[in-house]
Amino acid sequence: MIKYSAPYARMRGLKGKLIGKDYLESILQASSVQSIATMLSGTVYGEQIQDTADLNSIEHGLKQDLALAYMKILTFMRGRSASFLKVLLGRFELINLKSIIRWFIQGAESKDSVQPFIFSLGRYHLIPVEMALDAADLESFIAIMENTPFARPLEIGYQQYVESASPRNLFLLELALDLDYYERLWQSLEDLGPLDKLNASKLLGIQYDIINLLWMLRFKEYYDFSHEQIFQYVIPHGWKIHGDVLGQLAEADDLKKVVVDLHIEPYEHLLGSAMEVDDSFILGAELEMLRFLHLRCLEIFMKFPLQVALLLAFFIWKEMEIRDIITVLSGKHLGLPQERIRQYMVTL
Repeated sequence: MIKYSAPYARMRGLKGKLIGKDYLESILQASSVQSIATMLSGTVYGEQIQDTADLNSIEHGLKQDLALAYMKILTFMRGRSASFLKVLLGRFELINLKSIIRWFIQGAESKDSVQPFIFSLGRYHLIPVEMALDAADLESFIAIMENTPFARPLEIGYQQYVESASPRNLFLLELALDLDYYERLWQSLEDLGPLDKLNASKLLGIQYDIINLLWMLRFKEYYDFSHEQIFQYVIPHGWKIHGDVLGQLAEADDLKKVVVDLHIEPYEHLLGSAMEVDDSFILGAELEMLRFLHLRCLEIFMKFPLQVALLLAFFIWKEMEIRDIITVLSGKHLGLPQERIRQYMVTL
């Protein structure tokens, strides 16, 4: 436990700076995106969103603050738990990678259109960002990635992208990168101590369950994947959704029915009670599961001693707060009424 004293103290300090439910209620009452930006300027997020009222720039700034929180805590960490958090932080590099790939595909001439939306990770960068942005084309960019953790999935995903029936569809390329990242993250759990691994794997496993359930629902609804394709393109790990259960769900024509029939809790209840949001069951199910995850993080704060699961819970908690802020901003931008915006929020 001693090894977590300093990072835990740093996390508690950062947690104390979250805006919380009352402030979220306040920004929900605000009249415009500009009003919300002004309100946020006096919070922990202010430094990253200053001097802008552009919705995309504000969203990027909010997420950059989350990346900075990772780095501030990592400063106090060493050894195996630090390695795990570095892989967690690597999700921002995955987003950077996707942004650069899309920029190449879109054929934009100036890197000024993508560079402001690259997350700054300091010494934790895994890819040579400047070299990547100066590459002549997508193939040259992939060659530059040769000595990074993304080399193999880029090679596989790019081949699938080239061979796909719709060459401009990046879905398979991005999916290959996602699957590789989530596999590396799960494997990084193996290096943790027994107590760290037990509780962190459960919390991470819930996240993987949610991702897998949502992916499978979308594969069936929007992509018309075969059962074999669905099984190929899901994460083979999780808390309750893995092994034989994953296979049964991949083969199901009605995923919700199988979850209920197999009594897979908590998802039997969460999917069973999910209501359509904007005529979408998938969106309603996503919100129900994210709310469950949010409450699970609260339980970890209340129950567990110093361990890496507490840090993971904090990062999820902060990410959900940022998600809700972005939801309010987007709703205000679209002119939606408060109660309509509230439907899409997780933490309120």
